[in-house]
Amino acid sequence: MAVGFHKPHLPSIAPERFFDLYPTDSIELASNPFAPADMPDVAYASWELQNWGDVAAVNFTGQVNETLVDWKAIEERRAYQAAVSFMDENLGLLLQKVQTLGLWESTVIVFWGDHGFKLGEHGAWCKHTNWDIDTTSPVLLRVPGVTDGGLISEALVEHVDIMPTMAEAAGITVPPTCPDTEPWLTAHCTEGSSFLALASTPSLAWKNASYSQYPRSGDIMGYSFTTEAHVRFTAWVDFNTTTNTTAWTMTSSKCGLELYDHVTDPDENYNLAYRVDYADEVDRLFDALKAGWRSTLDGLTSLVIA
Repeated sequence: MAVGFHKPHLPSIAPERFFDLYPTDSIELASNPFAPADMPDVAYASWELQNWGDVAAVNFTGQVNETLVDWKAIEERRAYQAAVSFMDENLGLLLQKVQTLGLWESTVIVFWGDHGFKLGEHGAWCKHTNWDIDTTSPVLLRVPGVTDGGLISEALVEHVDIMPTMAEAAGITVPPTCPDTEPWLTAHCTEGSSFLALASTPSLAWKNASYSQYPRSGDIMGYSFTTEAHVRFTAWVDFNTTTNTTAWTMTSSKCGLELYDHVTDPDENYNLAYRVDYADEVDRLFDALKAGWRSTLDGLTSLVIA
């Protein structure tokens, strides 16, 4: 059974009692309301929120380093939190029903979100970027008798890993990894890896990178990954919309690079990609990004990201 909750999602509407959980004076604004230093223009996007009449009325247009007026930003952040709590309650009702039906000890549950969301971070709102705040989402797994008591793993997992994980947890044969060429000729395959083993051994050596991508203006694609070394690298490259492929060239003036060190800069406020002393690191990460997700499989020994 798949159950999708529409909240939190624009418009951030919820019953008033959920707003009451978050008094206006308790709402904090984003601590980094400006775009990353040395950010390429192609990296930025904030074009959805202002399409709503109440936001348009305060003349917010979503330009780089344009911040939404404080009182409206507080209102938007409060509404988002209320919508999250509204979803939480409905999820709780669903899980309670699983228990009352006597299915709790025989039901595998995976909870995940489809993407992250900016609430004024970098002065932007909603999604549409390759920044960590937009591409990181929650993933929770419950397997009766395995995850009892709770545990946390810092391993990098991806949405493509969810299906094979559920299959293995349910005792269903996990589909094979999709072949490198003509995968569409394979009836059932996966580009993910079951992370069920992490439920028993949270510190197990795992994927050394997780991937995401987001397009720009039709002929530019942003390919991005986060590494186990807590680095995020993004390359905005030329993209052929006819073949849906890239030669990894950067001939367009719109192309650009991003590099963030999550150890010293977890909020991604300083793009290091254009600093001379990081040139070799950028070259190495670009090669690793082009190697793709297959290089993270089979014990993760074929690609080392320092």
